[in-house]
Formats: sequence, structure tokens, C-alpha cells
Amino acid sequence: MKTKVISSILIVAAIGLGVISWFLLPDVVAVQIGLDGQVSNTMPKALAVAVPMGISIVGSVMNLISRDGKNSRGFLLSLLGLTLMAVTLLVNR
Repeated sequence: MKTKVISSILIVAAIGLGVISWFLLPDVVAVQIGLDGQVSNTMPKALAVAVPMGISIVGSVMNLISRDGKNSRGFLLSLLGLTLMAVTLLVNR
């Protein structure tokens, strides 16, 4: 029961962060920064929002459908997606 609530909260957080990212990110998003501090790779905004949000939602769904309720891989995947969205927002401010 506890993991289902946490997974649901993570899904809502991923969708919320995705909506915030859609409005705050520029049309071309920097996704890789080189050692010299310069942008080395970019991505269109739609893809830069959809990929981490999809990773987070897939991880949460893995937790929701897990039978034993102890699927740490799904939880880590969900947190990875949320972290990627947060870092992308910070880098592209």
C-alpha cells in the first residue's frame, strides 16, 4: 500500500515537473555540457521534456504493477527521471 502511494506521488511529480519544464525551457535545450563549460549537445524541447518524464513514469508504473512491492529498480528509475528534469531546468535557466 505504501509503495503504491509513493509511486502515485512520483507520477504526479513527474507530470508536474514536465509541465513546468515545458513552460520554462527554451525551444532548443542544452542536454550536455563539456568540461570547458560550453554546450556540447542540444535537443528539441519536446524531446527534452518527454524523455525524462517517460523514464520517471515507467519507473513508477513498474512499482505499481510489482507484486512483491519491493521493486527498487522502478523507484530508482523514477527518481532518475525526476533528477534529469531538475538538472535540465537548472542548466537551461
